[in-house]
Amino acid sequence: MAKNKVPLVPNLFTFTDTPHLLASHCKKCGSYSFPKSAYCTNPDCPKDLANVEIVELSNKAKIYTWTVQVYPPSLPFKMDPFTPFPIGMLDFPEGIRILGMLTTEKVDFGTEMEMTTKKLYEDGNNEYYTWVWKPAGK
Repeated sequence: MAKNKVPLVPNLFTFTDTPHLLASHCKKCGSYSFPKSAYCTNPDCPKDLANVEIVELSNKAKIYTWTVQVYPPSLPFKMDPFTPFPIGMLDFPEGIRILGMLTTEKVDFGTEMEMTTKKLYEDGNNEYYTWVWKPAGK
């Protein structure tokens, strides 16, 4: 029997052929935040539910900085078996920076990256996926 393919954490990203992170956008001040929030995270903006909408962030972003993570992150993240992996901070066109796994260490600062997904582990019924970033067009 085929296993279900599921996101590691529901509602953080769209699990489609062209995945996108899900963020909140304040219609009043224009701020974006990830993960999404019910209220605007800008401290100068009024906390009004009507001001916030859930949006898909761009599928492409640029490397601001990166390193290799050599220790296992905390739950719910799980990699079986664990192997060190490159992780980067990416600049989004929307004006925010977000951390994410990279598919390669062969990147330079400013490299345009594209979001995709990667299986981390599986159990008896499911395969669990997270988002990762690969060099755009590859």
